[in-house]
Amino acid sequence: MSMSRKFKAAKIQLTLVGEKHPKGVKHVLNNVTENVSEDQFNLLVSAMEALTTEHVAGADVISTQSLSRN
Repeated sequence: MSMSRKFKAAKIQLTLVGEKHPKGVKHVLNNVTENVSEDQFNLLVSAMEALTTEHVAGADVISTQSLSRN
C-alpha cells in the first residue's frame, strides 16, 4: 500500500510587537494559498504593520495535508 498527500489548507500566524504589546501578540490569517510568494508575504507584512502601527517580529506558515492510503 502507498500513501498520497493532498494540500488541504494553510494559514499564516504573524507575531506583532509594539507599545501596546511589548511581549508580542499573534494574529492568524486563514485560507492562505499553498505556495505563498515572497512578494505576497512582504505585502501582507506591510499591510499589517500599517494597519496596526506595530512591527511584525516573526511569522509561521502552518500547512495542513490530507493523507489517504491507496
